[in-house]
Amino acid sequence: MQFVGIIKNMFDYTLIDTDEKFREIINYWKENNLKSIAMDFEGEFNLHIYGEHLCLVQLFDTKEYYLADPFLISPEMLKEFFEDTEIEKIMFSCDSDSALVKKQYDIQLKNIYDVRIPAMELGFMGNYTALVKRNLKVIIETTGSKKKNQMTNWLKRPLKEDQIQYALLDVAYLHALKESLIKECESEDITDVVNAKMKRAGLRKGPEKPGWTKLGNYKRMSKEEKVYLKHFFIARDIVARKQNIPAHRVLEKHKLVSMAKDVPENDSELKYLIHNRDYRIERQLYPLMQKAMDDSKEELSNR
Repeated sequence: MQFVGIIKNMFDYTLIDTDEKFREIINYWKENNLKSIAMDFEGEFNLHIYGEHLCLVQLFDTKEYYLADPFLISPEMLKEFFEDTEIEKIMFSCDSDSALVKKQYDIQLKNIYDVRIPAMELGFMGNYTALVKRNLKVIIETTGSKKKNQMTNWLKRPLKEDQIQYALLDVAYLHALKESLIKECESEDITDVVNAKMKRAGLRKGPEKPGWTKLGNYKRMSKEEKVYLKHFFIARDIVARKQNIPAHRVLEKHKLVSMAKDVPENDSELKYLIHNRDYRIERQLYPLMQKAMDDSKEELSNR
């Protein structure tokens, strides 16, 4: 395989920090018949504060790069763009991004071209960087380690230059990937299959699952264990929300699962299991966990 080369990302960009500026750019795209815009998100997912939050929107129209700051742009403006059916948004693996804005803003992404859909139909299961290497013969070199960039705090402002360049890299090759994948799908005669699946891109495949159902081997747990896990999870979530901290800082998820499988027999054991270095958290969590145990017993007795 012959590669074009190793690419070090360094992009100039325009910051979109007002509704008026965003609308001007959208109007410019439409007036100049730019109907496909590469798009990606950066978000906060219970790493630094409680909950999930959209922190940055990266855009690329094949000539210009843009960073839209959702902390400075109104939800109404975001909705106007994300749900605009005249502008196609090219993304890679959009499901988590779509779920984020649906949960946070009740926005449904529309007119999405997800390059991962044709890639998967062609048998490719790798990530964005690997797909760029496969289809475009480009090896991407990022600033800093991948783990460091993924764990970065996108809530902080101003953003550091290496954060910005890392974020823009995720939209730099989406147009070229789309073009390449369309040609490959045509040669493999799977265009109709891909187009049919693309109509569902970004749409939720079912109702939002409660958080406790995503922990451990939930499906293999007994009915009793599932009930205790649910109430323990809710108790932990109340404290995390009130303190605005990631839930794992209140109580790690493996401890929730362990407690559901081996329920504390008394208050002393409960206190030991939920011990936290921050006494304020432990003091708030303890009575909620006691109530969780009582609620679990009551629910089980009424079955």
